[in-house]
Order: sequence, then structure tokens, then C-alpha cells
Amino acid sequence: MTIRSAMDSVGFWKYVSDRARERDIERQLLYNRVRKSVVDFSRTSRASIRTPPLLREFLKTLLASAIGFWIIVSLLAYFFHATPVYTLIAFGLFFSLQATYHKYKLSVDPAYKIPRCGCGGARNDATETVLRSRESAILKVPNSAIGAALYAALLVLIAAGYASAATLMAVLAVMVSVYLAYVMVARIAALCSNCINIFALNLLIVWQLLR
Repeated sequence: MTIRSAMDSVGFWKYVSDRARERDIERQLLYNRVRKSVVDFSRTSRASIRTPPLLREFLKTLLASAIGFWIIVSLLAYFFHATPVYTLIAFGLFFSLQATYHKYKLSVDPAYKIPRCGCGGARNDATETVLRSRESAILKVPNSAIGAALYAALLVLIAAGYASAATLMAVLAVMVSVYLAYVMVARIAALCSNCINIFALNLLIVWQLLR
């Protein structure tokens, strides 16, 4: 092999080595870009599906309310032979009328303070804020007044033997409660213990009717 051939050979292998090094650097840069994109996407996704701050407290309060009502209903059924579904509807009617009264008081006296019962252990009870919101009424008719009418209709339907119609109405009430809970947690960002109690009662009523 001549000196020129040797130099050409060395130059060739140096060229191959340099190209290989360049490709390795390009792959590393590409890997870093892809990794950064994945991390950024993951962070953005987590931020976009972040749980609303009040959701955990709402669910805890809802569960506590449902358990509390079920214990009361079970005791009344055991000691006084009260029919659970009628007891639950009576509670729903009471809380709906109570919320309607509170809303009326707030409309005539902006400084009115709703008495706190600490139901379900809610620490962020802002019932006044929820009842003052525009979402608390439909065409100026309070949601709670509509709920009271619904419970009265449920009593009539069940007493008349129209179980299927009563079940359909109760399921509709739960769906409305789910929507109003979303509005309360995600839009108004305040909890209403009275509203949560009504939601819990609606769930228990449906459960009773489907048994």
C-alpha cells in the first residue's frame, strides 16, 4: 500500500467516524426534543384534567349525608315501621322547602345568614353564595321550589301505584342533581349543604325504587 493510499484510507475512516458521530449527536438531539415534547404534553394534560379543589370535599360531604340519612331511615323503619321511600321523600320535601325559604329571605335581606348545621362535616359551606347565584332558579322559579313539587308528585305516583313513572321521575331528579353539582363545584366554586343533602336523598330514593 502506498503512502497516498494509506492517507486516503485514514481519511475515509475519519470521514466515516465523523459522520457516525454527527448522526449520534442528531439522534441525541431528536431524543431530547421528543422527550421534552412528551413531558410538556403530560404536564398540559394533567393541568387540563386537574380535579376541581372542591370536588373532594363535595364527594365526602355527599357520602356522609347519604350514610346519615340511610341510618335515620333504617332506624325509623325498625322502630316505627316507617316505609323508607316515603321517609326519604319527606326529607327531600322538607329540605326543598327549607332552601326555598332561605332563598326568599336572601332576596329580601341581603345580609341574611343561613344557620349552619355542619351536616356531613362540610368546612366550606357557602349556601348563601349558591342560593344567590342565577343558576339557583329557572325563569325566576327557585330550583328548590321545583324540587318540592317533584317530591309531592313522587308521593302521589307511588301512593297511586305508578312505580315506573315514579322511578323515571326520581332518575331525572338525580340527573338534574348531577348537573347542579357540576355547576356548584366548577362554576360557582362554593358548596351548599342543603343542595348536597337533596342530592344524597335523590340517590337513596332511586336506590329504594329500584330494589
